[in-house]
Amino acid sequence: MYIKNLKIWNFRCFAQGQNDEPGLSIDFNPRLNLLIGANDSGKTAIIDAIRYCLGTQTYDPIRIDEEDFYQSNTKERAKEFKIEITFAGFTDTEAGQFLEWLHFNDKNEAELTIRLTAKNRDNRIITNLRAGIDEEGQYLEGNVRDLIRVTYLKPLRDAEVELSPGYRSRLYQILKSHDIFIKKENQKHALEKYFEYANKLVLDFFEKDSLEKDGNLKIEGGEKGGKIIKEIFNSQTKDFLDINDKREPQIKITPAELQSILRKLELALEENKAGLGTLNLLYMAAELIHLNRENHNGLRLALIEELEAHLHPQAQLRVLKSSLNRESKGVQNILTTHSVILGSSIPLEYIKLCYNGAVFSLDKNSTALNESDYQFLERFLDATKANLFFAKRVIIVEGDAENLIIPTVAEIIGRPLHKYGVSIVNVGSKALLRYANIFKQKNGSSLPIKVAVVTDLDLKIDEDGKINDGQNADEEKQKIEKKFNSPDYNIKVFTSPYKTLEFDIALGNLFEYMHKAIQIATKCNRDKWIEENELQNIFNNSNDPILTEQNIIKRACKIYEPLEKRQASKSITAQWFAKLLIDNKNNIINLIKKDCQENTGINYIIDAIKHVTE
Repeated sequence: MYIKNLKIWNFRCFAQGQNDEPGLSIDFNPRLNLLIGANDSGKTAIIDAIRYCLGTQTYDPIRIDEEDFYQSNTKERAKEFKIEITFAGFTDTEAGQFLEWLHFNDKNEAELTIRLTAKNRDNRIITNLRAGIDEEGQYLEGNVRDLIRVTYLKPLRDAEVELSPGYRSRLYQILKSHDIFIKKENQKHALEKYFEYANKLVLDFFEKDSLEKDGNLKIEGGEKGGKIIKEIFNSQTKDFLDINDKREPQIKITPAELQSILRKLELALEENKAGLGTLNLLYMAAELIHLNRENHNGLRLALIEELEAHLHPQAQLRVLKSSLNRESKGVQNILTTHSVILGSSIPLEYIKLCYNGAVFSLDKNSTALNESDYQFLERFLDATKANLFFAKRVIIVEGDAENLIIPTVAEIIGRPLHKYGVSIVNVGSKALLRYANIFKQKNGSSLPIKVAVVTDLDLKIDEDGKINDGQNADEEKQKIEKKFNSPDYNIKVFTSPYKTLEFDIALGNLFEYMHKAIQIATKCNRDKWIEENELQNIFNNSNDPILTEQNIIKRACKIYEPLEKRQASKSITAQWFAKLLIDNKNNIINLIKKDCQENTGINYIIDAIKHVTE
């Protein structure tokens, strides 16, 4: 059995829809679900909704308070919230345990629906948990409730405490449920016999002044025994006891039955104290072993918040790959993460993108991606590109030049991207549409995330400024816009007016700075950086004939020529251009304003920045 669907009304950041529809309805994959998104996007609320409704294997206390009720923009809180979980995939054995609460869907498959309602009345919160096909339902009995408890790993978990011996020890929970620790009637378990034998040795130690040689225990003859300690206790105790009381104190191991012994055991990896990362791995291993125990016929669900806590990237990947590759016994995993490593390593079909109180599945039934897109993205969606899952707004670019220049321009015009939660995704190729389609839904709508796609028009322009091959700039732009733009313009493409970013900047009012940046880049390569005197010559050469060319398209062609002929690196050009902008910020602002007024040069970059920051 697994969680098929979760519905939420008025809980935390999830409101209630129109006509009593849930504020959130999310279908889960039976195997793996990764909740991903920016802070406060609803990931923890989903985990807590499941935890509140089902309880945990460790019987963690759950306290619902006023802040769990949705608060609207008018600052009024809802007086009631509801959480509804539907289970499916029952084996015959599992179904038999929930028989009186089950119902059958239109495919004649058994399902179980559980509802938790909470009402805030006169500063008292009243909760009600029922199961059944209708709203009324029936109460769940205690032993049945134990069958739906989840394994929950909290964020920033204290693995050292969780692994310590005691009643709450996960090792104790695992061991006591295993067949080998089930005692036969009227028989002592082997561990109890071992402890009795150890107790005899301890008692014997406190009866002797010196010990006899014992090769099995590596005890040398003549080592001191504990008799002197026992006599001290004996002497003091006699002063307190009645003169006729002949009892003597004994120092021994507390008599232990099997469950007590199991609670004393500790899980460790080595003799020396392990670090937080290693302890966390041990703790997760213990939890998953407990979840996979053979004699459990209930729900096998792991809720793991921030899997990456205390784990370096390679350890994160090992845990994730293990979860994907292990032949688990019907274990369902629902995880949250802030890790771009995990976001780029898991197939898109398992990702649930959380954004502003809504959740969007990236599986094949939901997005506008086709099979080829999924295969492509699994190969090339790396950690640097996966930051799009954590952004509130996104700019998708095709190369290093845009990746370096756009943040600088945004800073200069007073719209620093990090302040607006904007991530730049450099795809490093022309495959922009594959990434943009992540944000498009199969039904034609788009996710409510502002996305700007910045791309080159790549017209072929000769040195006389003529467009070759019968190309028409307006027609080419319309073709690109038709591919990228969403009907609601949440996703919008911004193309360079003619050729590339560098070429079109050279057409605008920043042409002199682009020319200097390209000239500097011609003097730089992997083995040699520009000398100071060469740098000064370029800065001081204001009479360069290229800069005095009156035909602006011819001038742009001459400025761009070293890049066209691969005599200069685009990345180094962008790096220097960004530096020149920052160094001459006051003058640059006026030139950018002129570009915007004349709709030339860098204006399309300004429009892209405005799209994601307004």
